[in-house]
Amino acid sequence: MKNTHQKIDAVIEKMQAAVEKMRVQDPQFYAKYPMHLMTDAEERALRNVSEKWRLPGEYLHFLKHYVPESVTWSTDEYINLNIYGAKDVSQGQWGYNYNPVTNEDILDWPNNYLVIATDEGDPYCIDLTRGDTVIYTAEHGMGTWDFSIAYDNLVEFLQSVLLPCGAEDWEVGEDVQYDYYKVFITGEGRDKIKTLMFIKKTLSCDYSQAKSYLEKVPLLVYKGIDLGAVKIETQLKCISAEYEILKIGMDEFLIDGTPIIETSNEGALTERKSTTTKLVDFSNG
Repeated sequence: MKNTHQKIDAVIEKMQAAVEKMRVQDPQFYAKYPMHLMTDAEERALRNVSEKWRLPGEYLHFLKHYVPESVTWSTDEYINLNIYGAKDVSQGQWGYNYNPVTNEDILDWPNNYLVIATDEGDPYCIDLTRGDTVIYTAEHGMGTWDFSIAYDNLVEFLQSVLLPCGAEDWEVGEDVQYDYYKVFITGEGRDKIKTLMFIKKTLSCDYSQAKSYLEKVPLLVYKGIDLGAVKIETQLKCISAEYEILKIGMDEFLIDGTPIIETSNEGALTERKSTTTKLVDFSNG
């Protein structure tokens, strides 16, 4: 438990640094619309949530040290993620398990699910019957709640907000000649969580499937023109993933039905290495 608390503290420290960086980059905007992330919750707010729910120890520790004011997170993964502090958790349940207009419980909500964050209406929850911090999510507006595991624990969830946004889209001319490439992830790199999040977004899969893919590297994550390969390489470099780029001909580029995962048998891998343009394990992000 102590080690988990230390990990939470370390992530919150990085989140504070990220907030401060945003404020420095646009001081005029944040002077008009203040944003702060403090680390000492009010005892009254903590007592209120502790008396209302039986919370996992690591989540309670997080609430003690994550005190946001007008802080939201926008990344490639999230549109406008709002992670609740202790004073906001109760009101964060409104519209999910409780209707404040009619003053009634919402019956189709699983009453053991506590909403700890939302992204444009999509809830992120913990199951209070489990005693851990596995994070569940579901898409709102679908008629029924179809929850799936988003992250294995709270630390992984918090780390996901620190992922860098992807490179800007590019513009190309009609007469430009292109080279064609495949890009493979060959290992988890320095930060497994960031690599999993990249796979989850790029392949439009859930977290469990991303973990399965990462266990079967090399994993094909891109096939296309050189500009796109550069964009993917930039993203992989930012997250310190191990990757490999293979230059291919137009004929191979035009072949339909390229598998997502290519089997790493010895012969195929040897051939790929002989034509690789870059094989890098970045040691800094």
